[in-house]
Amino acid sequence: MSTEKSQQELDQALSDALSRVRAGVDPSMVELPDTVVFPRLIPAMPATARKARSTGTLLGRPGPRFIKRGHLVRYRLSDVYAWLEASESYSSTAEASVRSRLA
Repeated sequence: MSTEKSQQELDQALSDALSRVRAGVDPSMVELPDTVVFPRLIPAMPATARKARSTGTLLGRPGPRFIKRGHLVRYRLSDVYAWLEASESYSSTAEASVRSRLA
């Protein structure tokens, strides 16, 4: 399978999952593989996600919850949403820099 085709399949998997949520499926019932979540929803590469599952920390804070199904890793869409919503937002890079020094 070509890389372009596999990327299209991963994009389609995300699109299908979001369509299910729009159709009324509870996001906690929608599971996505790590290759769909990273970097499509969470701005990190899959290798960074693997390390985060080991250390418990992603991008300087606790990582999103995940599920193990045998050797497969899945993320509930509701957990991804919660992780993203818990992110701090800033109005400028200066504000982000000051907050990081105060933490």
